[in-house]
Amino acid sequence: MRFKKLGLALAFSMAVVCTANSQTGTAQSLLWEVSGNGLNQNSYLFGTIHMICPSDFLMDDRIKRAFEDADELIMELDMDDPEMMQKMQERALNPGMKNIKSAFSEADAAALNEFLTANYGAGLDQLGILKPFMLISMITVKQLPCEQIESYELFFTNLAKTQNKNIEGLESVEYQMGLFDEIPEEILLKEISKMVTSDDAIEEFEQMVRTYTAEDIDQLYLLIAENELIGNFKELMLDNRNKNWIPLMEKNMKENQVFFAVGSGHLGGENGVINLLRNQGYQVKAIR
Repeated sequence: MRFKKLGLALAFSMAVVCTANSQTGTAQSLLWEVSGNGLNQNSYLFGTIHMICPSDFLMDDRIKRAFEDADELIMELDMDDPEMMQKMQERALNPGMKNIKSAFSEADAAALNEFLTANYGAGLDQLGILKPFMLISMITVKQLPCEQIESYELFFTNLAKTQNKNIEGLESVEYQMGLFDEIPEEILLKEISKMVTSDDAIEEFEQMVRTYTAEDIDQLYLLIAENELIGNFKELMLDNRNKNWIPLMEKNMKENQVFFAVGSGHLGGENGVINLLRNQGYQVKAIR
């Protein structure tokens, strides 16, 4: 089994399963300038979607200029960490190599087995030892309406390397992957069954992409917050992480001009990164 590909699938889709006006009335933009509150230079905040088809990949001059101005790239994870794939692989398997095939109904197991065999050349007997969130990632990758996938994280990582920028992460692989261990297994299994037996997940993702390309981060936040998988775990998957990031962002902005790139679902809402930074006294302005 090619764990490298599975690791990339996970890296691409972490925020997809986590990613009218809200209470903050945020302007429609994916790119924001952070200034004031004693900063000697402005920094930038960009909302990503962790995987998208090339035809929907948004990358214009304002984003490129902001990136070029910055000295440092900080994302959710340090994508330049040479040990990242190994860390993901080590945490991708169920404890004791337990196979979760028997946890599905006979019909759902058959549908999942057929999907995995057709797309990965191996069925539940082999891949059932993977944690449910890994299977969700693998299914999501193959349900996109394009063969090639674009990743903002990989794009920015490669661009940072060519421009000799430092690359850092706000979270560790261990912490981020461990978040899914906090969600009851039966909820994740239900999501897997839905993904391979109906078109609901595909339609939800297509709606998310349309909202993303419209740069409507408030609506994106609502879509993610209302998602059946994430809705009951919004505090775990969004709010607490946003709050944890703010001190780290403040520290780095005082030292360097930073380009932050995080899942766009983290930007909007009362406990979103934009509002939390404003509460700390920073000016956060949309760049359109």
